Amino acid sequence: MSFDSQKKIINKNNPIDYIEEYVINDDIEIYRFSRDEITISSKGIWRNYKISFKWDEDRKIIEANSYFDMSKKNKINKSIYSLISNVNKKARVGFFNFCPKLNTIFYSYKISVKGQNYITLEQVQDFIDLVTSECDRFFPVFFVFFYKKQDPIYALEIAVLDTCGEA
Repeated sequence: MSFDSQKKIINKNNPIDYIEEYVINDDIEIYRFSRDEITISSKGIWRNYKISFKWDEDRKIIEANSYFDMSKKNKINKSIYSLISNVNKKARVGFFNFCPKLNTIFYSYKISVKGQNYITLEQVQDFIDLVTSECDRFFPVFFVFFYKKQDPIYALEIAVLDTCGEA
């Protein structure tokens, strides 16, 4: 791997290689599953998030996913879909979804790098920061819903407060 004077990562491999190289320097847990997939651990406010990056060579898209390991074995009712719909209206980038098979919430964000011959270190850091900040922002909503068994609207209202003014 080589860098030019503007800290751009020159495209000789796929972007997953660059993400791996970037996080190795930060002592972050890394799990490399294949040439096109890596999972890292990112420290958030509420917890450490496992973020999986997958490279789609044909479409030139990097997909970032993070699963919330907060599901209980009890049955989740259909109101989870209403909650996710309302959360997605407030999400800045990406989207949340519910996986009934795993009984858990996941966050997904896709990054197109079509037409670019490189990605920068700043872009790699932004990918990680964006996923971590969105997960941190909405983790309390899903926590209140799953563990406090609140209705979706109430969970969203008490967990995501928009503050105004100064303290």
